[in-house]
Amino acid sequence: MRFNVFALALIMAVVALAAPQESAVTHLDRGQALFAKGDLDGAIAEYREALRLKPNFAEAHNNLGNALSGKGDLDGAIAEYREALRLKPDYVDAHYGLGFPLNAKGDQDGAIAELREALRLKPDYVDAHNNLGNALSDKGNVDGAIAEYREALRLKPDDADAHYNLGRALDMKGDVNGAVAEYREALRLKPDYVGAHYNLGRALGMKGDLDGAIAELREALRLKPDSVEAHNNLGNALKGKGDLNGATAEYREALRLKPDDADAHYNLGRALGMKGDLDGAIAEYREALRLKPDSVEAHNNLGNALSDKGNVDGAIAEYREALRLKPDKAEAHYNLGVALKAEGKEDEAAREFAEAQRLNPKLTPPSNDPH
Repeated sequence: MRFNVFALALIMAVVALAAPQESAVTHLDRGQALFAKGDLDGAIAEYREALRLKPNFAEAHNNLGNALSGKGDLDGAIAEYREALRLKPDYVDAHYGLGFPLNAKGDQDGAIAELREALRLKPDYVDAHNNLGNALSDKGNVDGAIAEYREALRLKPDDADAHYNLGRALDMKGDVNGAVAEYREALRLKPDYVGAHYNLGRALGMKGDLDGAIAELREALRLKPDSVEAHNNLGNALKGKGDLNGATAEYREALRLKPDDADAHYNLGRALGMKGDLDGAIAEYREALRLKPDSVEAHNNLGNALSDKGNVDGAIAEYREALRLKPDKAEAHYNLGVALKAEGKEDEAAREFAEAQRLNPKLTPPSNDPH
């Protein structure tokens, strides 16, 4: 009997010691299940409870970092990943996880170091190659980014994100055809990939395939109706097709969603100007410049609209500001020459025409022949 009582007491002591660890694991598992369902707040609560029971639980710190990162709490996520790594320095997923918030906060060097460490520990980590490519791209090393995306695709040829990211990098290198091919492959693998539809539409527009661009941008907007960038670029494609009313509607929708979007104000100004609404165009260019004072194109086009309204002095001021910001803007030199000529300043106009032609030989000075 004494043996049985002692044995029971010993078992109860072992259970009591083991219970916190088992309970912490249970909360971790619940957190993972909630995270997978998209319930980040619920997941965070479970991970915090796991850590209350077991403060040195590296996996709970890592997973809490994931959930905080998903909520946009980058500083909180970084702190959790670092704590996970303090407890477990070779924790591959924590090195990988830490790379994302560091990159999002602008610390590309820190992100690159963490992602390289993840890959040192696990060279075939597809997502780490992908995110390392993103960090390298953000740092301006597009060739390095392309190499990482290609390695990700060597390891996992059907990775839609890697195809999409490779497309963006090729786009940045000016390889529009290569970019289009990658965007299409991303969409073959993941047909509802909003970013791929949007960027494919933008790339097709650059290639002059306006119908294709319009189709892709409309699909992006079907999937994500509040995409300001897609409304803006759809407006550009419609304007290119001559559908000024459609373009104007898209720019206005972009501005309804984001009233302080300088690009949408500028684009709306151009469309209104093409429709002959100079007052409307001038108002939009001025608003674009209020939001983005160093927009060379807005200064140049505001100058054109003011000139068309007969305000030559105002036009000259805008052209000069465009040239202060970008002295090699050939069109601004030419437009300034036209305005100066209209004011009878022939010598100054001639100098501007000469500079415009030097920068762009196709911009020949206007003829003095009235016929």
